[in-house]
Amino acid sequence: MQGRITMLGISRWNERYSYKSIERFFDKKIDWLLIKWHFIKKVIGEEVILVADESTVSKSGKSTYGVGYFYSGLQSRAIPGIQFLSFSLVDVKSRRAYPLFTKQLSKQKKKELKTPKPNKVGRPKGSQNRNRSDIRLKGLFKVVSWYLKSIKRVIDIPTLQYFVYDGAFGNNVGIQAIKRGDLHLISKLKKNSNLYFKFNGEQKKRGRRRIYGELVDYDDIDDDYLKESKIDGDIETKTYQFEALHKKIYGALNIVIIFSKNMKTDKRSHTILFSTDLEQQYQKIIDYYSLRFQIEFNFRDAKQFFGLEDFMNIKKRRIHNFANLSMFMNNVSYLIHKESGFTNYSVNDMKSLFMAEKYTREILKYYGKKVDDILMNEAVRRVSAFSMIHGDAA
Repeated sequence: MQGRITMLGISRWNERYSYKSIERFFDKKIDWLLIKWHFIKKVIGEEVILVADESTVSKSGKSTYGVGYFYSGLQSRAIPGIQFLSFSLVDVKSRRAYPLFTKQLSKQKKKELKTPKPNKVGRPKGSQNRNRSDIRLKGLFKVVSWYLKSIKRVIDIPTLQYFVYDGAFGNNVGIQAIKRGDLHLISKLKKNSNLYFKFNGEQKKRGRRRIYGELVDYDDIDDDYLKESKIDGDIETKTYQFEALHKKIYGALNIVIIFSKNMKTDKRSHTILFSTDLEQQYQKIIDYYSLRFQIEFNFRDAKQFFGLEDFMNIKKRRIHNFANLSMFMNNVSYLIHKESGFTNYSVNDMKSLFMAEKYTREILKYYGKKVDDILMNEAVRRVSAFSMIHGDAA
């Protein structure tokens, strides 16, 4: 297809189904998770991770289901539109993300947006200590936890152990939400997080046992925790790994801190990654967190080539089906890449190739001419070369 990808556009470009048939398709209840999994499970490797992220699609008007103001990373501000949460499986070896499921997020209610009144200073009389692992999930954390359980029921990969999300899950609620999905979380903490080493000294004979040791000083970390140090040009990078505690997070964390220093300007910065798997190596934590970005390519291709920014649907189910169809087309294009000779072509090149084939066949039909497959392929190659980026012109 060329131009905007909508239900009307799909009905015009295909030769089999009418507009009413397309409408009936988008009104159906479709198990997209099962469809996408059966489509990609033969090409997925053994080492995989599950990633998720949100994406905002701009929408004008007031009739679209769930329309509201959502933050857009591209425009660095809140814009009128709708927001989707998408889950993807990342094949670590091929470094490719395969979309699994996309869910529309509803806008926040006015009650949730109001700032709560500050409580009185001090602890309420008669209150007891609470178990920080026993909390009630709300909002995005509840949605993610529920769908993680659904995904685990469908996907039969024993090696799937890790879920990667951005810093929004770098807190106790996010960690407990993922643990309830029977997965380890890899995420990021704030740069000013107060981390503590475990207390290893002698305990007092009476009173509560000490849990927290020394506060982690980011300007003076013991070299015993240094795992890697390298210099690339003027940038010196040091990587530390240790086990630490956070007073607002239940349980210990596997911490990886990456320090970067410009040796010319002496400017410094650091990033704090963590994993709930205390045995995981620092290389894997860094690698898996960097692979989270592969889902951004899913969103980019779905918006640029497969209609995620184009659709005109306003009903809840039609929006859900169109978003999942757009993300599903990423899997289709990836498998064409993998199982054909188009490995050097971009998605735009492949669309140009298939479009040239359609134009060529239509023209030959119009003149009533028939050619064999060899001449047909040569004609398609010549026509497609005009709009392809990586194709060779005749």
